[in-house]
Amino acid sequence: MLLIIVVYMFSGGVYMSAVSQMSGTWSWIDEDVMMAGYASMTGLTMAFPLLFRILFRFPPRGLLLFSAGVFIVSDYLCMVSDFLPLVVFLSFFSGFFKIVATFVCWSNIQLRITPKRDFAVFFPFLFTFVLGSVQLVNVATGYSLYAFDWKAMHRLTIGAFLLVFALVYFGMRKGYRQGPYMPFKGIDYLGGVLWSLWLLCVVFVCVYGEYYDWLDGEPIRTGIVFAVVLLFLCLYRAATIRHPYINLRTFSQQNMLYIFILFGCMTLMSATATTIQNIFTTAVLGFDTRHNADLNWGIAAGIAVGTGIFYLAVVKWKWRTKDVVLTGFFSFFLYQFMLYFLIDPSTEKYMLYLPMVFKGAGVSLVYTSLTYALAGCVTFAYYFEAMCVIGFIRTSFGGALNAAVVTRLFRRVSQENTAGLGGYLDSMYAPPDALQWIYGEFARQLTMVSLKQVYGYAVLAALLILFAILCSDYRHLIGSTTQRMLRLSQVWRIVRAKMG
Repeated sequence: MLLIIVVYMFSGGVYMSAVSQMSGTWSWIDEDVMMAGYASMTGLTMAFPLLFRILFRFPPRGLLLFSAGVFIVSDYLCMVSDFLPLVVFLSFFSGFFKIVATFVCWSNIQLRITPKRDFAVFFPFLFTFVLGSVQLVNVATGYSLYAFDWKAMHRLTIGAFLLVFALVYFGMRKGYRQGPYMPFKGIDYLGGVLWSLWLLCVVFVCVYGEYYDWLDGEPIRTGIVFAVVLLFLCLYRAATIRHPYINLRTFSQQNMLYIFILFGCMTLMSATATTIQNIFTTAVLGFDTRHNADLNWGIAAGIAVGTGIFYLAVVKWKWRTKDVVLTGFFSFFLYQFMLYFLIDPSTEKYMLYLPMVFKGAGVSLVYTSLTYALAGCVTFAYYFEAMCVIGFIRTSFGGALNAAVVTRLFRRVSQENTAGLGGYLDSMYAPPDALQWIYGEFARQLTMVSLKQVYGYAVLAALLILFAILCSDYRHLIGSTTQRMLRLSQVWRIVRAKMG
């Protein structure tokens, strides 16, 4: 089952690590590929409210076989199709079934991990595989790009899903169900479509904003208008029907706002690693795709360290959630602080591994502790809808929004530095054959100065977040360190009661 989980985590339609190669093949812009990648994350987010309904409606064997078939078809079509709307739709669809398939697998083996159904034991194990698999995808994509081309990753995943299909078909028992049969009754399909379209509109604005020059571009203004109208329709429908896709009471659950803000801070701290760091390693250090992919090993090691610290802190040392969250953001601070001083053309690759470990530890500590806190302060009737709402900032438009903010900041700083430093070139004399070297060195120095400024702002932001956490008092985020998962029979009764 763990092998199947890792294979399912490799799916997703397109791979954002191969954005430049894929866009070059189809004559797209980089934003087109990024849009498809974030559509996959949006589909993953919107599946949460339906997970138990799907689990009680279909047997696990049928779900895994159908999901494997979906991924085989979607990965093949995303590999051969240059029609962008189809690729975006398939990415959204595959993201939806990615979380469905992995949820089926985890629900089958959770008692092997924690017979007492303890979240403090289950979540570290869960997020070690989930977050670690994301880094393994980046490693595999980088290696396949270095050795072959971007389509090699799709061929690899198609072959892996064929293996999974055969393994499930011949190895899993037929007719087995994890709970009583429950029909698809009382599901707000239109509400799910409206929320999905709203998220995709927000992602569109964040991804294409810089390309169309934000409000100066008509597509961005149109996208904002559509997003506002769709949000109004979503809230109106949620307030007027009996069983909305996302109940409005979900937004008022205890500490939802605090957890939402903290996840937003986490995605902001992660944005420098996903956008600005690649500029440094590629433009200044001259790393190719393989060497950039190697850095993900450090992040993967940091993720394992972070989940291990969470387990020891909560289960053994009985730390408060605030202390674990503070430790995670301090790890983010160390990453930003070290990168600030490592921005230099003489930096060696091995020097970057320790900051990557701190970055991975920060992600896993914050991700695991806040999800654990959410399980302790939200009633189960609204828990998966709350996971969907938190997913808005955690896995859907949060990454695109913060990446847009950091990219905009970097370009603004670069423009200011060009205007300030360019005067020195205007007043100097050099023979024509030296101009090319002079302007090349000027561009490199300009990039390093701008990167250092952005990382300096990131260090200040991390300090402000740490100060805000230190000054806050949210010990009530979770009342006990022994939160228990409900039995499937209890879950079935809750879900059946919500059907009304």
